[in-house]
Amino acid sequence: MRLALFLALLGGAAAAQDLPDLPPDTEPYEVAVFRSIYEIEAPAFTIPMHLVNESAYPAYYGAAPALFAGAAVAGEDLNPAVRLGVAQVTTVGITVLLKRVINRPRPYVALDGVEARDERHMGDDIFDPYSFPSGHTSSSFAIATSLSLSYPEWYVIAPSAVWASAMGVTRIWHGVHYPTDVLVGALIGTASGVAVHLLMPDVLGDDGDPEVEAARAAASAPVRFVVPL
Repeated sequence: MRLALFLALLGGAAAAQDLPDLPPDTEPYEVAVFRSIYEIEAPAFTIPMHLVNESAYPAYYGAAPALFAGAAVAGEDLNPAVRLGVAQVTTVGITVLLKRVINRPRPYVALDGVEARDERHMGDDIFDPYSFPSGHTSSSFAIATSLSLSYPEWYVIAPSAVWASAMGVTRIWHGVHYPTDVLVGALIGTASGVAVHLLMPDVLGDDGDPEVEAARAAASAPVRFVVPL
């Protein structure tokens, strides 16, 4: 009862000031964690954060097409590329829906002393004003999860996990997301990747096809050159 009254009072105060539901008063611990990351200025940390952030869109737009093209040229299974694309689309759909339903303002809008470090969020017009969940993080984890399930090797799993996790951290450091935005984004991307992998194990229906298997074997066979003596 007291909690309901307290939340009602907070909501009334926000409405009276014509402000969105801002997190600083209701989520002090999360804001403290946010600031502890946002305020890091060591170049050893900030430079990788910039690099990871800039890798986002090339990976989002290029991962599935590159995987499909590479598999087609090598005569390998095309199912992983299709699953990756479906997982990404699913993740984006869920993320956008939640953003529109929850309407949480971004940190650089709601918090004093916070400015966006991402150029897409600089200027008078706010690029995608909704913070929850993190679209960058959800998409990164969808890619990492899908690739790791399709190619369960350490040299795929480890770099993918590190990159996706770093993407979540860099979104906080750039001042555009809270920790819970990142955590939920990671859950959405991971769940989407797992679900698509389980529900679509053989999207193209060619697993076990003798002709397809023969073509893949021929494409992957080593080329030998014989020099007559």
